[in-house]
Amino acid sequence: MPPSIQMLVPYVKDGGSDQRARLIAKYLARELGREIEVVNRTGAVTGHTAIAQAAPDGATIGLITGEIGMMHWHAGLTALTPADYTALAVPFVESSAIIVRHDAPFADLRAFLEHCRNQPVVGSGGPDFSVWKFSLLGLLRAAGQSIQNVQWIETYSGEQGLANVLEGRALVAPITMTDARGPLRAGTARALASMEDVRHASFPEVPTVQEAAGIPWSVAHWRGIVAPRGLPEALRQNYIEALQRVSRHEDFQAEARASSFTVRWRFGDDFADYMAEDDQQFGQVIQSLGAKAGSTAKLL
Repeated sequence: MPPSIQMLVPYVKDGGSDQRARLIAKYLARELGREIEVVNRTGAVTGHTAIAQAAPDGATIGLITGEIGMMHWHAGLTALTPADYTALAVPFVESSAIIVRHDAPFADLRAFLEHCRNQPVVGSGGPDFSVWKFSLLGLLRAAGQSIQNVQWIETYSGEQGLANVLEGRALVAPITMTDARGPLRAGTARALASMEDVRHASFPEVPTVQEAAGIPWSVAHWRGIVAPRGLPEALRQNYIEALQRVSRHEDFQAEARASSFTVRWRFGDDFADYMAEDDQQFGQVIQSLGAKAGSTAKLL
């Protein structure tokens, strides 16, 4: 039997990234005819570093996220950039939403933004230095509001942040509706608006920010499959072709839909270009926030 492959995931087991990694691993293993062991190396810097430093021999791949285009903009955190990996494919590209408790006193996004104008705002759903926090701060800035009254409760996952909202410790979890799908469907949470550029197929009743408040604000966050930099071309092509077959697999598509994952595939060089563009976009946001970009403690 061929030796197994390790897929490293820089996030907690059962979190959103882990769920997506295990779905890809299941179908990729079938296409390659090799077992894929998903290994959680929790900590964005720790996990991303482990992937980058692995031997480029095809035995180790990883799921990385848009944080790789953010972390190096914080002085002294890490020098890793998207260029430190061999881009294979990005299946998952999703956006945050404004998610509150079911009994929060907001009829819609406009009411939420009006509250944020004059009241302290406590958000949660990931590290202090994270795409979800930046998505909330960016929305408030796009609405012409100050971000000085925003506080953030750090977590290791979006689901943990939503738990803080449901338990009354935070006001809003600006995470994906996919990662909040359980409480949303159970009616314990509400999504006021999505930061997608179009409505989410699994939550068509939730308006976009543009629709809800007339503000042209959208944020995409991706999770993709890479190998260490320097993967030989034959191995790179073998992985890309296998992932292309996964993308066409009807059972994979059905499972992704059942989990409400938004799937927007890019492969190889197209994925590499996308990572580079995202890197530049977040660099501009982070530099504009200065000290308000926050602590990186939970990224280590």
